[in-house]
Amino acid sequence: MITIHEKNSTTFDTLGLGALLPSLCTVKEELNGLYELEMEHPYDEWGKWEDIEKERILVASTPRGKQPFRIYHIKPDMNGIQVNARHIFYDLLDNLCLSVSVSGSPQSVLNAIKNAFAFSMPFTFSTNMSGTGSVSASKVNPIAALLSDDEDASSFIKVFGGEILRDSFTVSMKTSIGQDRGVAIRYGKNLVGLEISEDISEVATRIYAYGKDGVAMSGGYRDSPYISSYRYPKIHVFEDSSLTYYELPGAVQALFNEGCDLPKVNIKANFQMLSETEEYKEYAVLEEVQLGDVVTVSNVKMGFHKKAKVISYEWDCLLEQYNEVELGDFVADLTSSVTSGEKSLSTAVSASTEVKQVINLVNGVATITSQGLYICIDTNSIDTATKIYHFGNSGLRFSSTGIKGTYKTILDTNGNRV
Repeated sequence: MITIHEKNSTTFDTLGLGALLPSLCTVKEELNGLYELEMEHPYDEWGKWEDIEKERILVASTPRGKQPFRIYHIKPDMNGIQVNARHIFYDLLDNLCLSVSVSGSPQSVLNAIKNAFAFSMPFTFSTNMSGTGSVSASKVNPIAALLSDDEDASSFIKVFGGEILRDSFTVSMKTSIGQDRGVAIRYGKNLVGLEISEDISEVATRIYAYGKDGVAMSGGYRDSPYISSYRYPKIHVFEDSSLTYYELPGAVQALFNEGCDLPKVNIKANFQMLSETEEYKEYAVLEEVQLGDVVTVSNVKMGFHKKAKVISYEWDCLLEQYNEVELGDFVADLTSSVTSGEKSLSTAVSASTEVKQVINLVNGVATITSQGLYICIDTNSIDTATKIYHFGNSGLRFSSTGIKGTYKTILDTNGNRV
C-alpha cells in the first residue's frame, strides 16, 4: 500500500491523506548512492490522483520496511501521472553547512555536521564506527559533508569510510550495513535474466615485489594459484619502501588474498526474466539478500570463489519483491568503504603500513593466542614457520626451530636486553 502525507509530516504511522492506487511503483537504491521512488498513477474515478502534489510525502514498501519519499517531479500525460520522489534523507540537500571544522571520533564529526546546519531539521545522526579523523568543509550541503568523494572535498566518508543506512529521519553511518547470510551462487555462462560481466584488465597473477632500500623479495616473484587460468602470467610490480625484506612475502600474499588475481565481477539478476528459466531456482536465494549484504560468487569454469556485495536493487513496492539485484565486485582493504567494483590492485597497494600490519595479522604472518604474539619470519603460518618471534609473559623471544622449538630470550619483561 502506498500512502501520501502532507509535506510537513514527520511521522507516518497513519494513512495520512489516504492510500493511493498506482499502477506501478518501484524503489531503486544504491550503496552510498541514490535512493529514489518512481510511480505511475492513473486518473482514478475516486480522485486519488488529485492528492499528488510536489513536496508531499509518499510512504512505500522497501526491503527494509516502509520508508518516506518526498515528491520532487510530477509529469501528467493523457494516461496518468508520472511521479519521481527522493528518500526523505535528501531533504538535507536544502540545508547548508557554512563551516565544519572538527577533529575527533566519527560520532563527534557527525555531531559537528548537524550543529553546522543553517536551520534545524528532524534528523538524527549515529554511527558504530571508531577511530579519529578530521573533516573541514565550508559552504556545502549536509549530504556533501557526509558522502562527497570529490577529489578536493573533505567528508565523513572520505575520512572514515563506511556505508550509510537511511531509515526515515535516522541516518546511520556503519562499517557495513549488510552481513554475510551464507548466500552463494554459481555461474559458468550468461543466462536469460542473469547479466554477468568479468573484467581481467587489472588482474595480477605474478607479482615482483621490492621494499626498503630497493631490496627485492626472496626470489623476486610470487605466483598466484590462478596463474594458469590465463594465457600468460600477468606480471605486476609491487613497491613499498616502508616494508622490510621479511615483510614483503606477507604483503604480496595479502594482495592475492584480497583477489587481485581474480576478475572483477558484476552480476545483475533480473528476477522477472529469470523466473522464465529452469535455472531460476539456483538464483532465487538472491531474493533474500539486502543492500550491503555479502554473497559468495563461484565461477564454475575457473573454479574460484570470491565475495561480492549487493550494491544496488530495484524493488516493486506493490508486489513487495525485487525486480533486480546487482552484485558488485569488491576488495576489503580495511581503509575505506566497500561501495562498488572499482577496487583493484592499485587500491590494495596504496593501503597504509598500519593497514598492511593488520592484514598480516588476518593472514597469519602474525598470530595472537592466549600465550602472546607470534611473528613468523619465513612463512605466513605459525604451524609451518621455522623462524618465529614470540612476545609474551617471558618477554621477547626467538626460535629458529619452529613454534615448539627452543627459544632464546632477547628482551626480558622489564625491557632489558638479555
